[in-house]
Amino acid sequence: MRRAALGALSGAARAPLAHGPVLPQAPPGRWFRAAPPARAADKEALLELRRRTGLPFVLCRDALLRARGDPQQAEAWLQEQAQRQGWSRATAVQGRRTPAGLVGLLRDGPAAVMVEVTCETDFVARNAEFQRVVEQAALGTMELCRAAPPPPACGTRHLLRADELAQLRTGPGGDLLSDKVALAIGKLGENVRLGRAAWLRVPEDDGHIGAYAHGWLPARAGPVAVGSVAMGTHGALVAWRVTPPRPPPAELEELGRLVAQHVVAMAPTALGAPGDVARGEDEPRLLAQGFVRDPQRSVGDLLAQRGGLALRGFLRFRAGDADEGDAGDGADTWERGSA
Repeated sequence: MRRAALGALSGAARAPLAHGPVLPQAPPGRWFRAAPPARAADKEALLELRRRTGLPFVLCRDALLRARGDPQQAEAWLQEQAQRQGWSRATAVQGRRTPAGLVGLLRDGPAAVMVEVTCETDFVARNAEFQRVVEQAALGTMELCRAAPPPPACGTRHLLRADELAQLRTGPGGDLLSDKVALAIGKLGENVRLGRAAWLRVPEDDGHIGAYAHGWLPARAGPVAVGSVAMGTHGALVAWRVTPPRPPPAELEELGRLVAQHVVAMAPTALGAPGDVARGEDEPRLLAQGFVRDPQRSVGDLLAQRGGLALRGFLRFRAGDADEGDAGDGADTWERGSA
């Protein structure tokens, strides 16, 4: 009896519905179908696109699908979308304060540049995308510096406002810095601003520029390397006139770094003259200030004892504070007669 009942139920399950079509029977054990595995080449293209753009995997995957697997077309589409979104976000966040950021320094022979780019938080300042904007701003400023007329005997100092900096390009035929900022805003979701920039140039025969970057980025054992962009929350450039007997290159580099470090720490607003005596703890003249590494001697005394070195001028930036950071606004931070 029990076997007959089970047979009847089984037959009823296989029978056609009374008023409907016959349903196809799925093979036993095949209720689910796995998606075909992605090809290794597709995975590599996705990872590479993610690495190059810094955008989420889901966006990179969609871009590759749109571009039918072409990585270059996918990257171009992503950059276009990120920049478009960046412009709209820039409008939305433009009123937000940007108290954080980085100062970037770049040296190239007798020339050096310093730039300031700001953002809302230290977290974003540590992001590689933000630091790429700082690097591009430094490279663009250096291109403009190289194109300027040769400096006179006393050297030159040139300051750039934010609107001038925004119109620079990242290289010959490159994008505008303002477009790169928009792209960064689209990726980072924070307000990013180009602050200011400056360069110093000295004659090749008797000039030298020392540089120092200070902040939470990994400390450098020596001076800012020529050709690399150093970054920190503070930065300083110091221009020298070097006369015989010329110090060995390593000694000159180290002394330039130490005096630039002093400028960052003590924030002078004027150069002063050799022999100036400090008027108190708040002495603003660089040459009269007690040397930060040896407060018993002034910076002027230090240079007089070394011989063969004279300061031409200096610049100091602090990220997020354009009012205080530009020591170049002082009346005598540069030699008389400089451009």
